[in-house]
Amino acid sequence: CDCVCEGFAGLPGAKIAAMTTTPSLKDIVKEKIATALKENLKVDEADYVNPWTSDKAAVLQKSRCFGETPIDTEKCLHLLTQVLYVLQQGEKFTETEVTGLFFGVTKLFQTTNNRLRRMVYLVIKELEAPQEVVFICMSCLIKDMNGKVDCARANAIRVMSHVLDPAMAAQIDRYLKIAIVDKHPFVASAALTCGMHLLSGTPDVVKRWINEIQDTINSKHAMVQFHALALLYELKKTDRLALHKVVTGLAQSQNKSPIAECLLIRYATQTLQAERDSAIEKTLMTYLDNCLRHKSEMVTYEAARAFCQLAILDKDGSGNTVFGYDVTHATTILQIFLTSPKPVVRFGAVRTLNMLAQHRPAMAARCNCDMEPLLSDSNRSTATLALTTLLKTGHESSVERLVKQITTFMSDISDVFKIEVVRAVKGLCLTYPAKYKVLMSFLSTNLREDGSADFKTEIVDALVLIIAVVPAAKEAGLMHLCEFIEDCEHASLCTRIIGFLAEEIPGTSLPSKYVRFIYNRMILENAMVRGAAVDALAKIAAKCPALRRDVSILLQFGENDNDDEVRDRISLYSSVLQQCLEQGREDADIGFQALMSTEMPFSLDALYDGLLHHVQNGNQGELFNVANLPSDDAYKATMQAQAALQVDPKKANKPGVKVDAAVVAKKEEDKKAAASVELSRALAEILPGVDLGPIQHTCPPKMITESEAEYTVSVIKHMYKSHVVLEMYVSNTVQGITLDSIEVKLSGLEPRWRIAGASAITTLAYDQQASAYIVLNKLGGEDTAGAVIGSFGAALHFIVKEEGDDLGYEDDYPVEHVQITLGDYIYPRAMPRAQFNSLWESLSAQGAESTQKLVLNYKSLETAVDGVIATLNLNACDNTGKVEAGVRGHTLLMTGVFLGGHTCLVKALVGMDPSHGCVAKLCCRSKMPEVSDVVARALM
Repeated sequence: CDCVCEGFAGLPGAKIAAMTTTPSLKDIVKEKIATALKENLKVDEADYVNPWTSDKAAVLQKSRCFGETPIDTEKCLHLLTQVLYVLQQGEKFTETEVTGLFFGVTKLFQTTNNRLRRMVYLVIKELEAPQEVVFICMSCLIKDMNGKVDCARANAIRVMSHVLDPAMAAQIDRYLKIAIVDKHPFVASAALTCGMHLLSGTPDVVKRWINEIQDTINSKHAMVQFHALALLYELKKTDRLALHKVVTGLAQSQNKSPIAECLLIRYATQTLQAERDSAIEKTLMTYLDNCLRHKSEMVTYEAARAFCQLAILDKDGSGNTVFGYDVTHATTILQIFLTSPKPVVRFGAVRTLNMLAQHRPAMAARCNCDMEPLLSDSNRSTATLALTTLLKTGHESSVERLVKQITTFMSDISDVFKIEVVRAVKGLCLTYPAKYKVLMSFLSTNLREDGSADFKTEIVDALVLIIAVVPAAKEAGLMHLCEFIEDCEHASLCTRIIGFLAEEIPGTSLPSKYVRFIYNRMILENAMVRGAAVDALAKIAAKCPALRRDVSILLQFGENDNDDEVRDRISLYSSVLQQCLEQGREDADIGFQALMSTEMPFSLDALYDGLLHHVQNGNQGELFNVANLPSDDAYKATMQAQAALQVDPKKANKPGVKVDAAVVAKKEEDKKAAASVELSRALAEILPGVDLGPIQHTCPPKMITESEAEYTVSVIKHMYKSHVVLEMYVSNTVQGITLDSIEVKLSGLEPRWRIAGASAITTLAYDQQASAYIVLNKLGGEDTAGAVIGSFGAALHFIVKEEGDDLGYEDDYPVEHVQITLGDYIYPRAMPRAQFNSLWESLSAQGAESTQKLVLNYKSLETAVDGVIATLNLNACDNTGKVEAGVRGHTLLMTGVFLGGHTCLVKALVGMDPSHGCVAKLCCRSKMPEVSDVVARALM
């Protein structure tokens, strides 16, 4: 470059000015450099050898060089790079190998080479050495944290967050506080990310940095602002009011970097999505609207995307309003981005509009004019998203043109995008039924092309739906399906189509023209498809008497089939058809119809009860007659009437009512056993191969909706050693409504909880009940004897289907917060009278005692005693749960079993003081000191 500059230095100004009209010097130089690099850096792939490839044994053997004197820097750098490469390839080291390698790497802390020191940091962070050996390098890391080299300080802090023992966090608290407000952005950012890692293990330590974190949010460095905002949100997100204050306060502030602005937009959106609070809604909506005018392209896109997400959430919104605010500017921003020269901006805009079109097509439709040019975009993902968006928002007059454009590039996109296109076409056909010929032709063409099973299944689903919704498309759609099964490679899909054809063909004008397609499957396919074809031919014959003789002849060709199941079906159907063809056999025709029906003529429960009664009465030698069995509806009505006449066990103490206590106890035991079996089955499906250990106890059900609500929900907490299983028992009380795919969504779990797995309710019809399970994994709790409390926001997410509606619509149903309190970890255990004192004295010598003095917020002694019992979930002994009238103090004796089988005894002295109100002294004894401390502090 210097030579080039010197060469032009002697040129007159006029010549230089003239040269600037031609291609610029910068472009010429760049082009020549790029050409030279391409020529000089060409490497034959066959001759290329990865210099970092190595195996574990070779790496461990070479690690001896770490202890050599003097240290060979280049050799150690090469070996450390190989170690990182082996780790990234998924190679597993044993604990002994990790320990040996870790000790070798720590010897390199004596080097002064910056490159080698950085590699040492990386390897220590990736090795994940055991805690008992990590302390060896702690002093070196702390020394580097307080050094003068900023790069070493920052890297030491980042490594510290991965290897630090939570018990030692308080020792370096002061150093991290100083690092957060360091003037060097790399150091401050490293300290903030360290806080994010430490938050899950030692949240109390990180909470002490709140003042420094708030100061750092105003830093002039973009990445420091970003990390400070992320950490502050993690600290405040469990406190709703504090979180609202932080988000609204930052929304009104200025001088935020673009990436911090984007993160704040996401937090503001989450706050608005969680609940509608008029106190903050106006502030946050105004903030999002102001972000649409930000000078950064990234911020304006994030704000427009936030408005689209809120538009999807706002079910009551119409036109271009969200929560009553006009958001036309947001769609205008996305419309401008559709014409951006940057591919990533175009992709982001069309992806957001595609998401919006699924729920608010009218809002997205105003961008169609700028979206159509993207159909020819060089990025096929962008073109596909533009196409599916246009299909969801387009007009009837543009259907043919869009379908032609689809056909041109269907072969160039992946099956994932093909499925999206098919879904959009299906929705378009439902919107404009008159265009079914064009759309069905497109679907049938793709059905014959190569594609995955999921792609073909999606097309078949679309054709089936169109046949059901558009009567005029029935015969054409059935013919497309018949042609497809001739070459279908997927047996399960072919079987499903044959079953659908068997139901629909009898209703066509000429059923016989479809029979040959099904017959071909009976003689050319595998056993599963052949069996389905036999069933289909029999169903057609049952509904079309004119075809019975022809079907009977066709079935004879399969009598020698090599599969037992197929032969048995053919034999059964052939014999029944022969009887139906005989004169005067109307009974055979009725029996044939019943044979092909999927509905049972009687109740299976009634069959079971009848057979049981038949055997118990010693009638094994007689035939059981099913003709006397009632239908399913009649049997259920009879059982409900009998249940209404039975005596309620709660009324057994009333005069004249006699209840067999053994029968009641047996029913309770059977009910508990069935619930236990169902819980075990659900856990086996959610976490296959994972053993949660024995269940500690199950808490009583608690309603988290009103009892008169349309959908009632109660939560049952099953307590395990390290997990809590939430059973959400849902009941549908809305007549004519069916709920499908019921899922339970929880929020506010972190940092103390994590969802290990969950199950959903497949379908819930009117007057039915079912349970969905969520397995929560406790993070921490070692210092509280495993008792981790929490309060989670909860909502049901499901698809609502009315009678006659096969599609339905998605809906969310918020319920009350799910609370996990200390009392949930205690099982109240009754104790024989007068035995409390003896056990109390025995624990004075063998156990541990903890005492707390408290001021309680109760107005009377009776409510205070009831509140203490309810909060601790303990059993009151020796009738101490009742307070005598007129007394100012009361002694409450309680017992229970804490999580893990630890018996705990509590003696509470509760009294009313004129100056201090309700006061209490709580004393707990247990064999485990942690249990005594936790229970004694439960009311604080």
